[in-house]
Amino acid sequence: MNESADATLDYQALRKSTSSVQLATINRDNLPEASYAPCVWYEGDCYLFLSGLSSHTDNLENNPSISLLLLEEGSPANAFARKRASLHGRARIIGRDEETFDRVMRVFHESFGKVMQIIEPLPDFRLFRVSLEAGSFVRGFGQAYALTGEKLESLVPVDPRK
Repeated sequence: MNESADATLDYQALRKSTSSVQLATINRDNLPEASYAPCVWYEGDCYLFLSGLSSHTDNLENNPSISLLLLEEGSPANAFARKRASLHGRARIIGRDEETFDRVMRVFHESFGKVMQIIEPLPDFRLFRVSLEAGSFVRGFGQAYALTGEKLESLVPVDPRK
């Protein structure tokens, strides 16, 4: 297998193993705000089920721009070489009456178990779909890739000289 194919498999494995993401949203004062949320992936998009009591929910309702950080879990041998992906996109609320809502909530139930029986009915929770627009994947030292394609599924090596 070649380097590019190996990198693609590593990126796909990172996305598949990610059950939470670090979020960057923009608050009402136009300042960046970092936070965290559990997530699921469905048909190439990232979904977040967020409480209306959280500031990131208010932020996304007022400005749908979002950045997600996926980090390799565990303790890699070198923190500087930790696999990671930075994804940028736009968040949109999926209404409880939309067909996608039920499909994605099934994935949340499969991923997070009984806690979903408690929080899904809560009226302040909202389901957001993050449609990805740009991103990058760092596999390790000297192994950076731009993510391309409709769902950011393709990797293009980044030339460090540029």
